Amino acid sequence: MDPEKVNYHYCDDLPTKPLPGNLKVLVTGANGYIARRLIPELVHRGYFVRCMVRNKHFQPLLSHPRIEFVYADCLDQDELNLAMEGINTAYYLIHSMRLKKNEFHETDKKAAENFVAVAEARGIKKIIYLGGLGETGKKLSPHLQSRMEVGAILAKSSIPVIRLRAAIIIGTGSASYELLKSLVLHNRWIPFLTEFNSKCQPIAIRDVIKYLVGILETEGLTTRVYPIGGRDVLTYKELVTKFADCFDKKIKFFDVSWCPLPVSAMCNIYAFWLHLFISIPVNITSLLLGSLGTSVVCESGDIAKILPFKTLDFDTALKWAHEREKKSEVFSHWTDVPPEHMADQLPLCEYESADFVREEHSVNIPAKQETVFNVICRIGGDRGWQHANFLWQVRGFIDRLLGGIGLSRGRRDPDRLRVGDSVDFWRVEKYDPGKELLLRAELISPGLSWLQFELNSTPDGSSKLTLRAHFIPWPVWGHLYWFVMSGFHTYIFKGMLKFFYKESVRSAGQELKA
Repeated sequence: MDPEKVNYHYCDDLPTKPLPGNLKVLVTGANGYIARRLIPELVHRGYFVRCMVRNKHFQPLLSHPRIEFVYADCLDQDELNLAMEGINTAYYLIHSMRLKKNEFHETDKKAAENFVAVAEARGIKKIIYLGGLGETGKKLSPHLQSRMEVGAILAKSSIPVIRLRAAIIIGTGSASYELLKSLVLHNRWIPFLTEFNSKCQPIAIRDVIKYLVGILETEGLTTRVYPIGGRDVLTYKELVTKFADCFDKKIKFFDVSWCPLPVSAMCNIYAFWLHLFISIPVNITSLLLGSLGTSVVCESGDIAKILPFKTLDFDTALKWAHEREKKSEVFSHWTDVPPEHMADQLPLCEYESADFVREEHSVNIPAKQETVFNVICRIGGDRGWQHANFLWQVRGFIDRLLGGIGLSRGRRDPDRLRVGDSVDFWRVEKYDPGKELLLRAELISPGLSWLQFELNSTPDGSSKLTLRAHFIPWPVWGHLYWFVMSGFHTYIFKGMLKFFYKESVRSAGQELKA
């Protein structure tokens, strides 16, 4: 995909000018939410961008002569050494929030130490790090503590390190935006603690990207922290209320300060409750809720002396994000990164066929392959799974109870798919228009699962649609699970094929009339 097709042109009015010389820039965490908004802007401004991802099976979405992808893990200095060859400036956009609390802190620390050591050895000229506001408070959440420590480790290097600190980022697909949206959409009554009556200074994603690019293009900077924020300072109660107004929802707050539990425990309990209804993983929700007790407001406006542009107010940022979402103009989404335990899973084609158990059903449909494929690609999300939706919902709810992602993750786009997209508790592993859609399961189960939709032409001009379920069971429990679920699978899959048949024939008829 040409990056210009997904370029939001945030930086067109940026007061700085692109640096000359086809500068080489490294963007770490290149499959993350921020990076996918940043990369098209950098390419548009003439930079050569090396995109660093950890998963060697990651399939790049963007293609351009000035974009290359490199696979490296910050926990491996040898891989980092290759990734940083010839690089002038590096963006550090890595965090381990998806890991458990007792894991992400040490992982973040080690990654930062390795990154600095290799960057110094490779002669990197500048490092730009995006951290969180509130990192100077006395009572910091584990999330903010880790961000603060990462920034401190990076700043100890001999390389100029510019640390930008942002609070809640407002943009379609950001974790903060999706959490607040889910909160008001699924809750009529919202618990509130007096400890959460702190203030925050949210910032639009477009302004975050403008600052990240502007700092790159500002020469002569030394190691320094710059808080960045939008135009408005709000309490968290005001923030939630504005979200509710934007989505036309009525909410009420009720005080739970009387509850004789520590604030951290109450945050965890509420995070698990929300986990049953919202798409954000429980560990990320818990971390974000734990940060509410810290005021996250810009204490300095020095960044405006370097990059004097006017940031968006909160209402405008929220309105524009909501409008883009309704128009399905969402290129990057927090769900683009798979759960930590699934990040390194091999694709289906790399497993031995003898490892699998399978279930297969097929049907001939009197319609073009493209027509049938388009019908298939509309499954999931708000439309559901077209047959036995109740059973899908039950399986999703069980997954949420076990700490998984369930069905509430939905889709990035209601009509279009691409490799890497999430579709409820599935992820698109292969997307071959008109021929094949392969989904990989990311739910909790005693084995690895795939759902494959394959299309082939028949001698009479029809399309043969084959639905295959592939499963690699774990010993004992995996085989028992497959045995218990096989009857449900047969009922669901046959029903889905009947729906695809009817809907494809209907769509084919509409195409003929047109």
